[in-house]
Amino acid sequence: MLRIVRCLAIVLAIATLASAGEEVRVAETFDGEPFAYRVESVAKQSGFSVLHLTYPSPVVTEVVANNTVPAELYLPDGAESWVDPRPAVICVHILDGNFELVRMTCSMLASRGLPALMFKLPYYGERSPPEGTRALARQPQRFAAALKQARADVRRTVDVLASRPEIDAAHMGITGISLGGIVAATAAAEEPRLDRAMLVLAGGDLAAIIHHASETRPLSETIQALSAAEQRQVEAALLEVDPLTHVAKLRQRASDGRILMVNAERDEVVPRAATLQLAEALGLADQVVWLEGLGHYTAMAAMPTTLNRTFAFFSQDLPPGVVESAPDMATGSATQRAMGFLGRAARFVGTPPAERRCHLADFRVRVLSAAGVESFSADVLFVRAADGRFKLEGTVSDFGEVALGMSPRPWMLAGEHVLVGNSLQPAPVLLDRDNRLKFQAVAGTFQAATMAPGVFEQLLEVKEETDSEGRLVLEVTRRDTATERLLLTFAADAQTVRRADLHLRNGRATVEFRTFGVDVPAHTALFRPTEGVAQREVPSEDLIGIFRAVFGFAVTRINR
Repeated sequence: MLRIVRCLAIVLAIATLASAGEEVRVAETFDGEPFAYRVESVAKQSGFSVLHLTYPSPVVTEVVANNTVPAELYLPDGAESWVDPRPAVICVHILDGNFELVRMTCSMLASRGLPALMFKLPYYGERSPPEGTRALARQPQRFAAALKQARADVRRTVDVLASRPEIDAAHMGITGISLGGIVAATAAAEEPRLDRAMLVLAGGDLAAIIHHASETRPLSETIQALSAAEQRQVEAALLEVDPLTHVAKLRQRASDGRILMVNAERDEVVPRAATLQLAEALGLADQVVWLEGLGHYTAMAAMPTTLNRTFAFFSQDLPPGVVESAPDMATGSATQRAMGFLGRAARFVGTPPAERRCHLADFRVRVLSAAGVESFSADVLFVRAADGRFKLEGTVSDFGEVALGMSPRPWMLAGEHVLVGNSLQPAPVLLDRDNRLKFQAVAGTFQAATMAPGVFEQLLEVKEETDSEGRLVLEVTRRDTATERLLLTFAADAQTVRRADLHLRNGRATVEFRTFGVDVPAHTALFRPTEGVAQREVPSEDLIGIFRAVFGFAVTRINR
């Protein structure tokens, strides 16, 4: 009976609080100062709703716009019928003020049943002074004060969440990436109601990070140009907001498995030493999740895995019997079709095939400049398997006929002969590290965007139309720019993509698919050398060197 009464109370409370324009009083606060937040608008997405909120910052500054916190609360569908409240996660954005990544995280969590909230840090977005957020780089004292205010804003945000009936006030958490991770660490230390914290690409010794990272170089140069006395003042201010200063308050949660650190093995922004300092201070030195081979920016290649890890970490506190939500979407909708194709394309580029399976694409590609001049074209059949076997054959502009592969020995068509390697070789790495990471980062971004309809819809808009031949065409456009779009033309079955036209600011690319498959059965015949041609053995190492040159050439032409 009590559970039924509680459920009815939640229904009535949410019905009241979710109305746009409603002002809601919050009596219990971290500083004993009651306040009100306002629901400015409510936007429906697939699987959740986004409530746009505003509330006063507990810190008053001379920049009037900075004193109001704009926030977005992501509530899963069905929250009004929950018998038990659920954990919620505060997601803190990155240094450059790009909010899409944090919105992606919130959307993913809400799509799968966890409420999430993002707010804009001091001097970001609507809170920016007239001279813009970048002015912080020339104002070290204000930068440090902004981080201190951010910590207070997190506590005020916890007040908002704790006041809502659908939120489990005993199990609220926080996560952030880069600067967001540093803010999350200090805020969690000061706010005991934050039961969990996931720190991504973060570390301790804030001053060392500022003087190390290229993206904070203007701030570093400004600090170094100050007098000795002024530098000491700035260093003291930075020390006050450094996670290492407050780490003692986090150790128990770390010991209980409620602090998780995820860091890039080759981070060029947050040095490994800074990560290890914080990890060792928390007692987590041997528990850091390292993203192998990735840097601060190429960590996007691991975004799908990181998002899944985020949900797994915070969902541990879901009420017993609650399972991950499945977004309710009409089968065959435009968004679903676009998600399906882009998800498969991302897996083709960035994820190895499953065991005894292969990725296969038979297509024609043309790359044109903004003036419509063709810079590259190719007719290609490309197949790769999980065990390193592959086959690439076709005709490439300015290169001619190409046929090479591993089956399992390396082989290549050369004139009237097929050159076959004289020894078995491990699966070769065919792209240099920089290009490989670029492909992986792009693939990771697309995979993350297609993890749930709500995530996809936050980033991309899909419009459905029909061409002159009656075929379904989907136009996929980035919401932050109309200059980049993708047109997907389907076959008569309205399920199979036959053509993809990618329009960018500096040109476009067109791909016409004859066959496109991800994780299809891998038959031995797919990888065999060109038949009917005499074979000749050559050193396997020589062939692999040629392979790298061919793939490097193709990437160079595509990137022009």
